Amino acid sequence: MSDYDLVIIGNTAAARAAAIEAVKLGSRVALVLPSTDSLTIQTQKDLYPCALGEIAKSYRVDPSRLQSPTSYSWKYANLAIERIEQQTDPALLAAMGVDLLIGMGEFCRRPHLAFQINDRSLRATAYLIATGGISPYPIVPGLQAAGYLTVDRLPTLADGQIPVRWAIIGDEAVGVELAQTLARLGCQVTLIIESEQILPYEDPEIASLLQAQLEADGVQIYLESSVTSIKSDSQAKIVVLGDDSIAVDEIFIALPDRPLVEPFNLVGVGIEYNEKGISVDKHFRTSHRQIYACGSVCGNVLGGYRSNSLTEYEAKIAVHNALFKRKTKVDYRSYNNLPWAVYTDPPLARVGMTIETARNGKRRDLIILKHDLIDCTQAILANKTSGLCQIIVDRQGRILGAAIVGQNAPELITTIALAIQHRLKITDLTIAASLSPSYSELLDRTAREWFNISHTPDNWFKRLFNWGKK
Repeated sequence: MSDYDLVIIGNTAAARAAAIEAVKLGSRVALVLPSTDSLTIQTQKDLYPCALGEIAKSYRVDPSRLQSPTSYSWKYANLAIERIEQQTDPALLAAMGVDLLIGMGEFCRRPHLAFQINDRSLRATAYLIATGGISPYPIVPGLQAAGYLTVDRLPTLADGQIPVRWAIIGDEAVGVELAQTLARLGCQVTLIIESEQILPYEDPEIASLLQAQLEADGVQIYLESSVTSIKSDSQAKIVVLGDDSIAVDEIFIALPDRPLVEPFNLVGVGIEYNEKGISVDKHFRTSHRQIYACGSVCGNVLGGYRSNSLTEYEAKIAVHNALFKRKTKVDYRSYNNLPWAVYTDPPLARVGMTIETARNGKRRDLIILKHDLIDCTQAILANKTSGLCQIIVDRQGRILGAAIVGQNAPELITTIALAIQHRLKITDLTIAASLSPSYSELLDRTAREWFNISHTPDNWFKRLFNWGKK
């Protein structure tokens, strides 16, 4: 006899979303929150740079009058994250009927499959692993000795002196967000990226636009650069890049998390995994028929980056498959239709097909509609005209993807996501009424580029041919 219908392991947004979904389905649920003195996982840790960024928008420090940043912004960010996490607070989950257990545990297979924690053996019909990821291993000689920060350690600065000189290493979106925010808060920031552009999964034009904004904010950017070693003394940490070196007060690592799999005895119950994460099928079932896994512990990414939207989407499907005999396959098209954003200022938002994936797929029947934000009425009034909108359509005008850089981009992209999900055409966007002044004008004006192309056949074929040659 099983104690529970489902035991969920993880202190992540995906784990808590799975617990709520299972309770809604009337299941007996236990949620294990892995936590020790050396391992504390925030469910919304990726939002921390966004919280810092919101207050950074309220003022910019003049680089010519550089001052030491204060901990006020950090305290504000901590309060904001606490309020967000209250939405899935453990006490709230407990009130809903979720049995909560805190501590480290592991799977055992004898005398029967169970999850052992705090001298308890949790037996269940099915188990769901949603432990997410933790900080990557130090990859540069001297990094461990010098010390460094990752996104989950940022909140610890709230009670101390904020470092002035920063080196951010890696091309994850969180590094780009944090670099701009720190510069606006009065820090000296160096962003070091091995790729040939920031945000390597994005269209080069969009990446260049955001890079120009970061540089205008005072961020020094090293592209196609690798850190060879790190040294430290009582005065500074020295980041060595070939023949060059940079003295900083703090180092932030913006590299992909590694899946949190080691402490749970997965090998002991026959679960297959590698450095990218746990192997699952299209139902999120692992190599053990009773154990499922979802979220970033499986290494899944949206457009190259981690996404809470993606992990929560996976959690709901995994719960249904774990609880019911009738299984639902993952719809990878739905993956592509989930919007995603980088919360810089201006922000970048994207959904569906990208220009790069279209070119790699050798699609020659696609058209890119593009319009700059510079003549959007609201953008002019707000003096925030930096940005553009790109919409990818096929010959029939069906919307396949979009990328927007500019104010309100995360809100605007949801309109495109809805259009893709309902298989609308670009002409449908021109029918929908848009307020003026508002940033929604950008979608309308971009969509009207379709008529400029479709009504001039020679120009249409010329643009299509030139795009296909790129």
